[in-house]
Amino acid sequence: MIIFRVFSESIAQAFQQLRSNRMRSFLSLLGISIGIFCIIGVLSAVDSLEDNVRGSLEKLGNDIVYVKKW
Repeated sequence: MIIFRVFSESIAQAFQQLRSNRMRSFLSLLGISIGIFCIIGVLSAVDSLEDNVRGSLEKLGNDIVYVKKW
């Protein structure tokens, strides 16, 4: 089972690198976490703004609203 041996050696090497480079591993995880939280925050803000705009347009009634540049 060569595939199993290669897979287990790869995992062992990955854990060895994580242990030997703790600061780099921590900073990488911190960067990924901050990036994910920023994406979630932006998506939440966009959804909130979209709901706000839809609510404002619903207050105008069922009439058609045309928006033009000039």
